[in-house]
Amino acid sequence: ATPRARRILAGLGFTKKMQDRPTNSFSGGWRMRVSLARALFLEPTLLLLDEPTNHLDLNAVIWLDNYLQGWKKTLLIVSHDQSFLDNVCNEIIHLDNLKLHYYKGNYSMFKKMHLQKRKEMIKEYEKQEKRMKEMKSSGSSKKQAEKKTKEALTRKQEKNRSKFQKNEEETGPTELLTRPKEYIVKFSFPDPPPLQPPILGLYGVTFAYKDQKPLFVDVDFGIDLSSRVAIVGPNGVGKSTFLKLLVGELTPQKGDARRNHRLKIGRFDQHSGEHLTAEETPAEYLIRLFDLQYEKARKALGTFGLASHAHTIKMKDLSGGQKARVALAELCNMSPDVVILDEPTNNLDIESIDALAEAINEYKGGVIIVSHDERLIRDTNCTLWVIEQQNINEIGGDFDDYRTELLESLGEVINSPSIAANAAVQQ
Repeated sequence: ATPRARRILAGLGFTKKMQDRPTNSFSGGWRMRVSLARALFLEPTLLLLDEPTNHLDLNAVIWLDNYLQGWKKTLLIVSHDQSFLDNVCNEIIHLDNLKLHYYKGNYSMFKKMHLQKRKEMIKEYEKQEKRMKEMKSSGSSKKQAEKKTKEALTRKQEKNRSKFQKNEEETGPTELLTRPKEYIVKFSFPDPPPLQPPILGLYGVTFAYKDQKPLFVDVDFGIDLSSRVAIVGPNGVGKSTFLKLLVGELTPQKGDARRNHRLKIGRFDQHSGEHLTAEETPAEYLIRLFDLQYEKARKALGTFGLASHAHTIKMKDLSGGQKARVALAELCNMSPDVVILDEPTNNLDIESIDALAEAINEYKGGVIIVSHDERLIRDTNCTLWVIEQQNINEIGGDFDDYRTELLESLGEVINSPSIAANAAVQQ
């Protein structure tokens, strides 16, 4: 049992030394990992995981994803991590309009089938509307047209119901078909003006927190406006510290951070919603910051998927996901030359993560991402840079090479649906 416990803990990022420490000495994020490790160790008949990747770094997500691919019992997962759902799940349950819809296959397959189903529903709805229009023009009242349409629908449903369903209780009166609701999130970052290099970089930087051994020694790193960089490495290696050094929030003991004097940096992280003013509404906030007209501010919030009723609620009453959307709208309106995203997906849903990837791909400025979301890293064609041994270096190879190297270093048998799922998306 001990070797199995150590294997799970190591996979979730616990060093040998950490594995022997009392649990009450860990921070909240690490305790979440302890409870996840416990659930995996117990191997229950049914394991429920609610956003299991949220508090993990990329290395731990890669391990968990690989580990759960070999899970022999029932798993029920709620997650906004598409690659994780693709690699681990073989059935998808979609909650839509108070009903559960069941689909065989992984998330990518569900996406295709759902799109097809949506098209069919729109077609049926349009047919219904056309029939009702014809009835009205031939003298039927609105009430009569609706009654006849409902009767036709009931007959169609009765025909399609199986004997088993007929024996069940009636589901209530038939309602007219409604047009499927559209939920579209689409936004873009304004393209920056041309800037002369150097844009942003660290030169010979050494940094240590007070009374601790150096996190970085003699580091050189730089980006330009065409850079797409994903920074990876285990938890606690200094990814957030590295970003703070880069933007000048921390001062190195040796070397320096240089930037173009006209450079505007936009930052978005998992705590981005916390700086928002509590007593203002999202619309008021954008109007004050960017001198926007009321309608323009609301349009900006709408493109980020913030429901219209939330535009006029005080920000202290918004959820984490809603605040994240306000922070993204703020980021875009800043018109940054370089965007730095530190775990941007934590408070976003799948549609918003897709929209973010699309916006990054169309953006003409520089991008640096720290993320545990495999899909975001793959979709934005980021070059991987790993922080290890007090330095940062570009990885030779792609995401699959990094994944393989990591799992081999942990002594794991490598499951391959990650590659298969990636191929499925391309089809």
